[in-house]
Amino acid sequence: MNTDVIPGAVIFTHDHTRLAKFYEAVTGMTVTFADDQITVLRSEIFELVLHAIRGEPVVKEPPDVREDFYIKPFFVVTSLAETREIAAAHGGRLRPADNEWEGRGFRACEAVDPDGNVIQFRVSSGRDSRPAPS
Repeated sequence: MNTDVIPGAVIFTHDHTRLAKFYEAVTGMTVTFADDQITVLRSEIFELVLHAIRGEPVVKEPPDVREDFYIKPFFVVTSLAETREIAAAHGGRLRPADNEWEGRGFRACEAVDPDGNVIQFRVSSGRDSRPAPS
């Protein structure tokens, strides 16, 4: 396990294993540690810790979208269109492509992870986030 301290975030969850599969698939981060309470995903510049909520039952169906929280993590991806498909295959969802928006040098789209947490994905504005024409 890499013990270098880097910026990161902790997300509390009822099922850290399921949530780890989602974040690993959509962000490309690698699982570097897992036990019965946490899963740690890591890139060169960011660490995401998924921590089990003790004593809480595992929820099989995602709860309602949690839009009233004071924090929304965002992740950089290479394609919003591909991330939309990957997220859906792993229990999450991005808003439709017509809800994407431009910001300070990036294109972004709001999303929801399998636990109902609102997150955001961003791609450099220089990249085409929509599939190439056939």
